[in-house]
Amino acid sequence: MLKYGMAITLALGLSLGSALPVEAATVTGATNTAQQSAQDFMQSVTDRLLKQLIDQRAEYKKDPQLLYRIVDENITPYVDYTTIARRVMGQYFRQTSDVQHQRFVATFKDSLIRTYGNGLAAYDHQTITILPSREPATGNTATVQMEIVNPSGQSVPVTYELKRGNQGAWMLENVVLNGINLGLTFRNQFASDVEQYHNDFDMVISHWVPAAPKVHQP
Repeated sequence: MLKYGMAITLALGLSLGSALPVEAATVTGATNTAQQSAQDFMQSVTDRLLKQLIDQRAEYKKDPQLLYRIVDENITPYVDYTTIARRVMGQYFRQTSDVQHQRFVATFKDSLIRTYGNGLAAYDHQTITILPSREPATGNTATVQMEIVNPSGQSVPVTYELKRGNQGAWMLENVVLNGINLGLTFRNQFASDVEQYHNDFDMVISHWVPAAPKVHQP
């Protein structure tokens, strides 16, 4: 299940499928405006990502770096890596320098792109269903529920937490995979690494690799 869990659900995370195989989605341009709903935003981003995955499969099978570039181009503009990385550092954020903050953001981003890219390499006709988003009266935050079902019939529920940025665009802030809060998981991992490397934050950052959560297999 994990093969279809963290890597694919996050890489395909900005997605919407109406209970149809993702290839059947109508491809639209990826837009992100203050007037756009969270569902519509996720639809447009995913359509463009999946179109590239389908159209360029032969090329990225030969060149993994191309796959990472596809993920970067389609996901990075909509992920608030700075906020996520700061939350992952938790209490240690104030104990580290601005340079270390910048290094960790860059390392965190690169590690996730590679993790998601490797997951997408295993993409195999998963079925994706998005449930209606829940947006409060302010319209500044939204929670979008998704379910991914792999060809064997196993399903993974995913919750995406989004917030509008300063320009009103939607940004991904956290993911809950099968009940596992990945933001909290990564924060606990960072704290454990700080202990392992005896408060040497440069070592923690240099050796950072996001640990895959243990997803229950039915």
